[in-house]
Amino acid sequence: MDWIKTNYDRAVLVFFAVALLLCAGLVVWLAASFPGTFSDRKNTKAPNNTVSTFDVGAIAEASTLASSPRTLAAHDGSLLVSQVYILKDGKLINPSESEEPLHPPIKNAWIQKYGLDFSDPGLKDQDPDGDGFSNLDEFLDGTDPTDPNSHPPFHTKLRLVKFDSRPFVLRFNGDSGDNTYTINSKSLKAKTQFVKIGDMIQGAPYKVLSYEKKTATRNEMEIDVSELVIQNTETGQKICLVYSKDTNDPTSYGDFVLLLDGSTYRVKKDDEFSLKPEPGKKFKLIDISAQEAQIQDLSTGEKFRIAPTK
Repeated sequence: MDWIKTNYDRAVLVFFAVALLLCAGLVVWLAASFPGTFSDRKNTKAPNNTVSTFDVGAIAEASTLASSPRTLAAHDGSLLVSQVYILKDGKLINPSESEEPLHPPIKNAWIQKYGLDFSDPGLKDQDPDGDGFSNLDEFLDGTDPTDPNSHPPFHTKLRLVKFDSRPFVLRFNGDSGDNTYTINSKSLKAKTQFVKIGDMIQGAPYKVLSYEKKTATRNEMEIDVSELVIQNTETGQKICLVYSKDTNDPTSYGDFVLLLDGSTYRVKKDDEFSLKPEPGKKFKLIDISAQEAQIQDLSTGEKFRIAPTK
């Protein structure tokens, strides 16, 4: 202790020198153990360089909605959205309240029911479901213009393009005896035929059914008006041939077009036919003229008028 008192300055210097050495040793120890301190926190997991797939469904849906904006169907309106008004002939019309049809004869309520666009000037001719029938067709028939399986009957799109009538003239020339009757035909370009009851007329679908001898007085003269009844075996129609008079039983044809697909049909009067979109449904051409044709649905017996093309 005496030495310390005598050499106080040196003692202090020695103390600080020892402290400095201890601090230096601590620093060296801490530096040596530093890597081990975080060894348990080291990430040994291999990096994942795969880019995950991005779900673009929401973008595609938004794009579809953007390309097909909502139509101007009528609605009740709200605080911030007005009801729909259409400008027609200089005045605003509310389709939900007005009784005046915007696209006559189609009613506004029908347009609203199926969410069609009131503002489309060609609404009557539009075909939203692509079934070949316009909105006007569907309205008149009471079908759904937004459902391709709901549409008017296909025959409503059938039109008469051409009427073709080919004359077939027969002449009854009388009783030649022995229940034999003479018939001529300019259409057959054949010689006189001699037929009996039950015979077929050669070259034509006619069968002889009956004969009745008749006379009539005209201008104080008795004349022969005997009748020979024949039947068209194809149509079942009976024809009365009067002695010495030409009787025409024309063969009639109709050329038709189906507006849906442009398919054409040539049909002989009294023949059956089907339309391509519905091959199982049978129709019969029961009457035809240059002005119109009449067909019959053989399954229901209903008759329909077919108008000519315009």
